[in-house]
Amino acid sequence: GGDSTGENVVVGGENVWAYNTFVNYDLFPSRSFPILVYFKETQTPEEFWNVGPGEQANSEEAIAKGAVPGQVHFFPAIANTEDLIKGFEEHGCANIE
Repeated sequence: GGDSTGENVVVGGENVWAYNTFVNYDLFPSRSFPILVYFKETQTPEEFWNVGPGEQANSEEAIAKGAVPGQVHFFPAIANTEDLIKGFEEHGCANIE
């Protein structure tokens, strides 16, 4: 059907992740002025986690500060971000500090 979002341009594979693999999220630059939505998940094979922005997000320094290892994703905030936040929180995904 026409429901596919296609292949992930960075690591390949379909852009579909189970909520229970989401480890954290945030809105950039802020919740009151969202331009990008960020989330990190652990469903993508671990060998891809340090690709692109994952290198910094999964660094020893980030992990020491409490980051959870995983694959980083960003997408434009062209949706009702309050609904997105509600979905993240209902599925136990933590907001990064």
